[in-house]
Amino acid sequence: MMVEALIRIALATLVGFIIGYLSWIRNIRVFIIITVGAALITITSVDFFKLLDLPWIADPGRISAQVIAALGFLGTGLIWISEDSKVKGLPVAGSLLVAAIVGILIGIGDTRTILAVIFLLLLFYFLSHVEFKVRRKYRQKSKNTGS
Repeated sequence: MMVEALIRIALATLVGFIIGYLSWIRNIRVFIIITVGAALITITSVDFFKLLDLPWIADPGRISAQVIAALGFLGTGLIWISEDSKVKGLPVAGSLLVAAIVGILIGIGDTRTILAVIFLLLLFYFLSHVEFKVRRKYRQKSKNTGS
């Protein structure tokens, strides 16, 4: 059981690193902390309620749900409206929420959830490349029309 938990934590660290690397802010440490923290909370809650062996009062999802509530609080602080009335920080808040959800999925430890994590990583990778190409094209257009 201990080795399995360590493997999940290592996987959460790797996934947090990948999500942090693919994000635009490149703050890898924050994404690792969020992913590993969510995985640890989920591992703790699932294993704790297995030890209780009281199914009528045991709900391991209650503790893990607080991760989402905490990220909602943090995400609200990351989103702001700039002086030119543009919404800023939304991609970062969304990326942190996805990192927490992935951490919860890894903490559950089900093989189907690992496939979901791989799908999310591939989707995140694909979307980051699409966004990069769109931004580059937009910058080239604005340079051509601005000069």
